Amino acid sequence: MPDKFIYVKKGYDPQAVDRYIDALEIELKSYRDKNTTINHAIVSAQQAADTIIKNAKNQGRAMRASTAKQLEDLTLALASKKQWVTDFVEEYNAVVAKYLRATESDDFRAINDKIDGLDNFLRSFTEEINEDLEIENKADKGQE
Repeated sequence: MPDKFIYVKKGYDPQAVDRYIDALEIELKSYRDKNTTINHAIVSAQQAADTIIKNAKNQGRAMRASTAKQLEDLTLALASKKQWVTDFVEEYNAVVAKYLRATESDDFRAINDKIDGLDNFLRSFTEEINEDLEIENKADKGQE
C-alpha cells in the first residue's frame, strides 16, 4: 500500500484520502485484535475440553476400580456367609442327629448352589472390570 498518493489535477482531496486510509487502518487493527481474541478463546476452549475429557476418563477409571474393589469385598463377604451356612448345617445336623434325626441336606445344598452361582458371577464380573482397566491403562500409556 503506498504511503502517499500522487497529486494530480481533478483527483481526490489528499487530506480526505489520508483520513480514509487512517480510518481503514484503525478498522483493520480492530479486526486483527478481534481475530487474536477469538483465537485465544478457541485455544482456551480446547484446553478446557481436553481437561474435562481427561478428568472424565480418570473418574470413570476410578469408579470402575472402586466397583471392582467392592465386588471383591462382596465376594469375600459371600465366602464368609457361605462358610457360616456350612458351619450352621454341620452344627444343626449334629444337634438333630443327637436328639432326633439328621436333617435333609438338600435344602442347604440348594442354598450353597445359589451362593456358588452368585460367587461365580461376581468373580467373572470382577475379572471383566479388571481386564477393562488393564486395557485402558495400556492405552493411556501408549498415548502419553
